[in-house]
Parts: sequence; structure tokens; C-alpha cells
Amino acid sequence: MKKVIFLITGLIIFDCRIASSQNADHVEGGYFLKRIEYNIIVPGVTEADNMYNLDGKSILDRILFGRTNSPIEFVFEDSPEGSDEVSALRIVRNSRTDSYQLEIMRMPDLEKVYNAIRFLSTKVNKTVIPPELIQMISLEGRALLNEHNKKVDRIRLSDELYKPYRPERKTFQISNEFAEKLHNKIATLIDNFKAAGIPPLIADGYRVTFRIIVENEVWSLSIHMPQKNALIIANLCRQIIEDADVNKLNETKYIALLDGICLPP
Repeated sequence: MKKVIFLITGLIIFDCRIASSQNADHVEGGYFLKRIEYNIIVPGVTEADNMYNLDGKSILDRILFGRTNSPIEFVFEDSPEGSDEVSALRIVRNSRTDSYQLEIMRMPDLEKVYNAIRFLSTKVNKTVIPPELIQMISLEGRALLNEHNKKVDRIRLSDELYKPYRPERKTFQISNEFAEKLHNKIATLIDNFKAAGIPPLIADGYRVTFRIIVENEVWSLSIHMPQKNALIIANLCRQIIEDADVNKLNETKYIALLDGICLPP
């Protein structure tokens, strides 16, 4: 696996007046998807019992993060021609102590990852029959189809199917200031994200996903080949993963870089 060194300091220090003159964050770039949904769909007696809205999460997200949505989640998914890895971070909050922890995960074997995703997709994807064809299926066949899809729903709500593929994680205690500044920058990025132009056909490249909790909502933004501030924040998240993996976290550096990212209010 090739190591990637990110030289991002020079990219972040720029004149905010220049940045604000650019209306679009993503110009004729790759595919993107922005979602805002309810975070919790069934509240539990305790926070651990909550049923979170996972509709916007991919199979890879379920492998990495399980059944919960966290205050911050970030996923980097490389192409086979790149550094051949999936890496992720999430920041979780302990409500009893009002403190935060950083978790990082790495999955260096992309072929193994994609084989797992292909297998799991056969277990968690419903069978959908177009309305114009459903009349051609017998009542017994429709009952079997409904039972199959109900079974799939039950499987999707469980975490047992995904656990065997979950990578080991490293956990670090971090400051509230660092966690909250990163959260606020990602929130502003997602809230103001705009695209312009017509997307080209891009067969290669990597994808990043930002996901955060904002009050009662879960916000997410997935981008194929990010640009501008999305690229800067993605590179910062990847740098955090790289540093944490060798136990060299430097919050002072990250906070300074976050302060240097100019985003509209």
C-alpha cells in the first residue's frame, strides 16, 4: 500500500475575498449526492437504544460504522488504480462527560472490500418488481416476494451481517475545541455546497463522504473527485487518519488549518 503525504497547509491559506467570488463549490466535476434526513427514527429508552436512520448509508458505511450515526463521519474510498484503500474516521461524543473520541479505520485491500460488498448486497437488497409486471405473478408468488423483502428489512436492521468485515479501529481522546471546529466546518460545507456546469464522465478516481449530525437531522455529502474547500477538508481528514495511524496527532496544527479554511457563513 502506497503512503500518501498531504501537503495541505499552503492550500488553505488564501484570501477569503477571492474564495467568495467563486459561487460554485463543484464545477463540472464528478458525481455528488447531498442528503438531509431525520437522524433518529425510533427513540430508545437510552441513547444506546435509539434506532438511527441508516437509509442514506451504503453497505460500506454499515461495515465501518455499524447501526449508529455519529456527530462526524468521514470515508475515503479509493479507486483500484490509486493507493488501494478505504479509510475512515468518526468522532463520537460521550454525553455523560461532554467529551469526544476520535476513531480511525483502514481497509487496505480493496479487492477484499469490494468482494464483501458484492456478497452483502445479495443479502440486503430487496427484490423489486415493476408495477406493470406484478400482475403477471401469482398471488402465492407475491406473498413469497413480500416475505422475502420483510426478511431483508430485518437483516438490514441488524449489525451481525456486517460485523465480520469491520476493520479494527484505533481510538483517541480529543479536545472539544478540535471536534467542534471540524464539525462546524463540515456543516458549513454541506449547507452551502453548490455545483455548476455539466458533469463529465469520469471512470476513475476516488470518492469521499462527509456525514454529520445537526440537531435532529443527519447531513451527508458524497463527492467523486472533490474540488475546492471539499478537497481541502477531505485532505485534512485524510491527514488526521494518517497521523493517528502512527500516533502523531497534532490538534494545534489541525485547528490552525481549520481556522484558515474560508467558508461562507
